[in-house]
Amino acid sequence: MAIEFKDRHSGNDLNIFSELAAKAEQYGAINLAQGSPDYAPDSRLTEFLQQAIHHDMNAYASACVLPLMQEKLIRFNLNRPKPISVTEDEVTLVPGATYGMYVAFASFLEPGDEVIIIEPCYNTYVPAVEIRRAQPVFVQMPNSEIPWELIQQAITPRTKAIIVNSPNNPTGKVWDPTDWDLLWELIKDTDIIVISDEVYDLLCYDGCEFLSASHHPEIAQRCFCIYSFEKMFHISGWKASYIIAPPEYTAAFRKIHQYLTFTVNAHAQFALGNFLQVFDVNQNRELFRAKRDLFCELFTGLPLEILQKAEGGYFQTLSFCRQTFPYTDREFAELLIREAKVACVPYSAFYHDGRDTGQLRFCFAKKDETLIRAAEQLKEFFAKNLSTETV
Repeated sequence: MAIEFKDRHSGNDLNIFSELAAKAEQYGAINLAQGSPDYAPDSRLTEFLQQAIHHDMNAYASACVLPLMQEKLIRFNLNRPKPISVTEDEVTLVPGATYGMYVAFASFLEPGDEVIIIEPCYNTYVPAVEIRRAQPVFVQMPNSEIPWELIQQAITPRTKAIIVNSPNNPTGKVWDPTDWDLLWELIKDTDIIVISDEVYDLLCYDGCEFLSASHHPEIAQRCFCIYSFEKMFHISGWKASYIIAPPEYTAAFRKIHQYLTFTVNAHAQFALGNFLQVFDVNQNRELFRAKRDLFCELFTGLPLEILQKAEGGYFQTLSFCRQTFPYTDREFAELLIREAKVACVPYSAFYHDGRDTGQLRFCFAKKDETLIRAAEQLKEFFAKNLSTETV
């Protein structure tokens, strides 16, 4: 008798990023779809990793965080421009931010609970909620402005959590102090937990200041904050992230985490812990700001509109004219892969109902020559198709 495997979430069998990456490879397109830099990480980090191999660190790690890594991570957060003070029982290393979000939900969500998700949003949020048999409740964010009235209307007695993402993927919006205060006003008389996706925390531009949920004195007592070494150090293949949460939240998190992966591999912890001591936050931020500015400069003049420069993160949003290009965003993105040989992500991928906004997300965390080549190929594509009107 065949076993029936039921769908546990509403996501596609193959997520949009894997699908677009495969199409980019098929057509030989430049991949500006995935948030994965195409250049090597800092050589000092890889040297520390090589050193770890010779430090007899091949057995099981002895704790959720190795002592060396824990000490360096606590110090790193304390030395931020706006410090985050954490103790040993408030920080846990995890193999990836998505994993961390899933375990956080597993620690408190029950079937039938509701989780507010602000769209557009990263596509792993919904499956993380649905796998727990909880119900996502969607609120759409128009023009990068937080829809506070709609969020208030979405709160019910069954609301157990809200997901916040700042700097935001895909919009690049960075939450300011007023945003955090308004959120607290909405949830202070509830038991709602804040799941704060802060993986682009070190990448805020043009004077925008990163503020964590942990910086808000009240929300700090009721949140899981998710960070990513993968995004910090552009090492997406390492799968190394960390969670900050109050002690009782961390204890509940670790009760589940210990029976799944328990910790991140010891070699990565050794390398990351040592690299945190020499990592220059300001230099790293300026590297990505320069890439964002180069991207915007290169793409200015193309029939793609930059409504607002990204305030933070890896991604820039562009819109296209429907009168000139009568396609859905998905159709247009696939056309660019096939004909311009440049891959991006249609914004419909960031909405649960696949709504078409006529917008595209491009990743600028690439080599300068990659961005230059992508802009040249798009320029050739538009010159050809706008002149012949064959698009």
